[in-house]
Amino acid sequence: MDKITAAQVFDIAIDAERSAEKLFQGLEAKFTHHQDVAVLWKQYALDEAGHAKWLEDLRAKLTTEQLSRSVDAHTVGLLRAVTGFSVERALRGIKDLEDAYQLVNEVENGGTNAVFQFLLNNFEVDMQMREFLQAQLNKHIARLSLELPAQYRGILARRSIQALE
Repeated sequence: MDKITAAQVFDIAIDAERSAEKLFQGLEAKFTHHQDVAVLWKQYALDEAGHAKWLEDLRAKLTTEQLSRSVDAHTVGLLRAVTGFSVERALRGIKDLEDAYQLVNEVENGGTNAVFQFLLNNFEVDMQMREFLQAQLNKHIARLSLELPAQYRGILARRSIQALE
């Protein structure tokens, strides 16, 4: 994975967004017995689907020349972190809401959003769209701390909410 083109970055980023969507759908299923938490995971899944759609639409607007450009080593490093993620393994490790909370923190502050940010900054030419998407991404990343119901904000409360198998 030393020389990567922009087209490959888009492919990997779209796959990562789809994987994140599946992760949140899995979390929704594990917490259906706490509807307020399940709704939060459902919203995350919808956000991830929206990110994938935006990436597909943006990629479709680009020229062959733009898509064939190589990306820098930093971006290649971000892609390495994104490609090693297993949704199934991650979901198997979720025993309670605290596990889910920690996993979501890692995912949302990890490579997938960094790759999305790279594509946004380097390929979206419409400044209004870029600003809108940046605001959406910031809201998406902050959702866990802002929208997790108040009764689940403490670690002991999250540990007491067991995940369904």
